[in-house]
Amino acid sequence: MSAWGPRPEPIARDQSESPFAAILISLVTRVPGARAAALVDASGETVDYAGQGDPHAVRVAAAHLRIVLQQADDQPSMGQTAWLSVRAGCASFVVHALPEGYAIVLLLAAQARSLGGTRAIVAYAGLVAKEAGWAGRKAPPWSPVDVISGPSGRPDSLTLGHTTEAVQVLGRCATTLGWREKAWRVRLAIGVEATLVREPGGFWYADEPLEDLVAHSRRDREAQHQRQHASAHPDAAQKRR
Repeated sequence: MSAWGPRPEPIARDQSESPFAAILISLVTRVPGARAAALVDASGETVDYAGQGDPHAVRVAAAHLRIVLQQADDQPSMGQTAWLSVRAGCASFVVHALPEGYAIVLLLAAQARSLGGTRAIVAYAGLVAKEAGWAGRKAPPWSPVDVISGPSGRPDSLTLGHTTEAVQVLGRCATTLGWREKAWRVRLAIGVEATLVREPGGFWYADEPLEDLVAHSRRDREAQHQRQHASAHPDAAQKRR
């Protein structure tokens, strides 16, 4: 039994996994008290889901919360609704709006601490948008990262794709943090800087899309190296043409 009471059995899938399934699984893992997550379209139809419990119950809850989000949007006094949270007697729910009418619905235990626009929900909403390839999407303010920390809890390195990058800690951050959160400003060997935040569950987030920034920095360095090589060896560059 967990701190949130008896945990339901993992979902017995009734559809094949889409590329969104891995994103939803990771989201459920990172949010304390989360039971399941679903990606729904504008009509409330479930695109994919992950977590624990009965698939039909997850679909019905997700469809209902999408309707509630639309009803909130239709209220002139509320404007455009980014997210809603509902705490009930036996369960809690969060619905987060996405582009083109889509939404992420998170099903949580009734006692769950995390409700609303947490880093995890915002970060993984950004990953869903990236996977979907929605035009005009903005990079989310937080990105999930896998960090290896030392005995003191300070970050030593982080994993980006299939590579491990060492980090240099520049200092602790005194920015406003949540309960038992800690943050450090770091610099990667390639020169990219970011703030890393460790949440109480041991999960880390960066305030920059590090994987994209590192890939972009490497491309720039490679292009610069090629220009320098061509300048130093003009005859070889002319032959390649």
